[in-house]
Amino acid sequence: MENYTIKRNEDVEYLQFNKLLEFQDDLEHAFTLKTFDVGLNKEETNLDFNFNKISRVLNVEKEQIYKPKQTHSSNIVQITDGKENLMNVDGLITDKNNRALVISIADCICLMIYDPKNKVIANIHSGWKGTLQKIGQKAVNIMINDYNCRPDNIICCIGPSIRKDHFLVNKDVAEFFEDKFSDYIKNNQIIEETDEYNEKGKQYKIDSVLINELMLEELGLLSTNIIDSNICTICSKDKFHSYRAEGKDFCKNMGIMMLK
Repeated sequence: MENYTIKRNEDVEYLQFNKLLEFQDDLEHAFTLKTFDVGLNKEETNLDFNFNKISRVLNVEKEQIYKPKQTHSSNIVQITDGKENLMNVDGLITDKNNRALVISIADCICLMIYDPKNKVIANIHSGWKGTLQKIGQKAVNIMINDYNCRPDNIICCIGPSIRKDHFLVNKDVAEFFEDKFSDYIKNNQIIEETDEYNEKGKQYKIDSVLINELMLEELGLLSTNIIDSNICTICSKDKFHSYRAEGKDFCKNMGIMMLK
């Protein structure tokens, strides 16, 4: 059974996780489909137009939207008074109402994290570089240390992203993962050699979703509270934007979370 619901409002389609919908009186969230995008590649020329559209659909004021300039870092900003510098940031956390945290995605992993007890949200962009830097763990540790969250109360939903069968990397990247996650590799087939080659040699498959799940469990999140959409953006390129499928003119999906 699918653990998400696809909704359509006006001409915007978006995914919502059934688990997070249990808290819809307190939380608004969405992961947009291909009928909506937050701009062409890095130029985001239609950003204002689409933010106006999504604001109407989700009842979010445009002035309430906080979207960082993502750089595949492990930098996380806590949103309080709205004056925060969002340059070179790939994760947002807040316990304030009416702060819409927005992350743009085109194959990378979107971690939508929520503590329904303490009313804290985190929206995290974890590409392969962010995964190597353990940005998901960093976000949860901030929630634990700064907001008194308990790991067993925290829910994390994993949005549509590129999956292992399509996430092909060169040997140098595979070695980064082997070094960083050697303990995980002992018990899980995270890295797999393929018979495919490019100009740099043999290609390897990386299960970055599983790595993020294991990192969250390592901090004490319950496996039942880690909900994966199980959607591959390559396999579902007709529904979701994908950098690898669309090439240099790729567009982006958007993950949004807001406490009401």
